[in-house]
Amino acid sequence: MSPMLIAALVIGGLAILICIGFINQAVERARLERARKQSELQARWKHCAALAAEIPGQFMTAELKTLLLHIEASLLERLIRLDNKHTAHAEQLKEIRQQLDKGEPRINNAPVVITDEVIAQRTKQLLSDLLRLLDQSRQDGVLDNPGFQRWSQVLNQYLLQTTLTMYQAVANSALQSGKPRVAKLQYERAIDFLNKHQQADKGQLAVFRQLLLNAEQAALQQERGADPSTNELSAGIQALEEDDQAWKKKALYDD
Repeated sequence: MSPMLIAALVIGGLAILICIGFINQAVERARLERARKQSELQARWKHCAALAAEIPGQFMTAELKTLLLHIEASLLERLIRLDNKHTAHAEQLKEIRQQLDKGEPRINNAPVVITDEVIAQRTKQLLSDLLRLLDQSRQDGVLDNPGFQRWSQVLNQYLLQTTLTMYQAVANSALQSGKPRVAKLQYERAIDFLNKHQQADKGQLAVFRQLLLNAEQAALQQERGADPSTNELSAGIQALEEDDQAWKKKALYDD
């Protein structure tokens, strides 16, 4: 066997080995990318399902529930295309499609009463996560731009409502505990928040300003040794509660 033939065989063998190495690397990269996409879609689907179950009932409408079901269905369809052997995904997709076909999605979300900052922050986190989920769905083409803009306005209104409800709840608790200065601080925070918020309701701003005056008067009376539970303060608390309920209904129905 001539030296040239031996060299050609060696070079050919090396070329084959290099090609096999490149092919193996390409196959491995494709496998890893497929696994990454599956893991990402799985996490997004679970996150969407969790949000659909945890959003407070006062914010979960039939329209929002239907939208979340469409997003879940889209994510499951993509998962099935990547791995059609996962029968659980197919069963879940079938159940979601049945709900969508009926046109009456099941809503089991219980309303959440905002009584303190912890509950308010948890609620605001859920609403913010939902907004990010809808933005991602817009990027995926599941939700169009006008639809996202409309839902963005709705969720921002819910966030505003939750924040104001928190201030009201903490202030009312302070007043009932005979701590008008704590209530005064909450009213000041609410007014500052409304002044910075573009979607603020002027009527609600006026209510908090009046209640701030009431709390200041109550604090002065308390310092002078007067009974803090005066008629004027009680009337102020009642006015806030009545106006807040009216404002909440207006915000929800207007959306």
